[in-house]
Amino acid sequence: MITVLLPLLFAAVASPADPRPSDPILRALVEGEAAQAQGDSASLGRKARMLSVLGAAPVRGQEDLAALWRRQAQGVGATVDMPPFRGRALGPAYRRGSLVPGGSMTMRQLFLGGQRAQIMVAPVGEGSGHLSIRVEGAQGETLCQKAVGGPQADCAWMPLFTDRYSIVIENVGEASASFYLLVR
Repeated sequence: MITVLLPLLFAAVASPADPRPSDPILRALVEGEAAQAQGDSASLGRKARMLSVLGAAPVRGQEDLAALWRRQAQGVGATVDMPPFRGRALGPAYRRGSLVPGGSMTMRQLFLGGQRAQIMVAPVGEGSGHLSIRVEGAQGETLCQKAVGGPQADCAWMPLFTDRYSIVIENVGEASASFYLLVR
């Protein structure tokens, strides 16, 4: 009996990991962009609703993808229900970015003391370059540094005091790279 089940167990363990980001907001962003590229208005509408339900909002200066995708889906006849308004003051913020080979982007973000801080990056599309993420404290000390391999990379910590932190994303590859950055 064990000799029959053993190959099945190894097959289950060796199966490839899900190539999509595990975070629901990053997954909605990546899948929404794919639906937009494929012209799948029904899926695009579902991803717009998902972003709204999860409370994701764009970083200042970035386009609100939930609103854009909702308009695009409704423009071709798809029905997109609006989520109920629950009065959430602050929620996760996302940003779409692109870096040329050797390029970097730095963003300063305020995090509250005593509340968990989390930053995630998910590569988008083909030719994702070689992205890395680094989080630096107010005095320039590195709190987290990771390569963005696989569907997403996460940096999380608990700030002792309310302070501004630097988020640095770099492309050390030889191809341009697009990504979504999510700040919680």
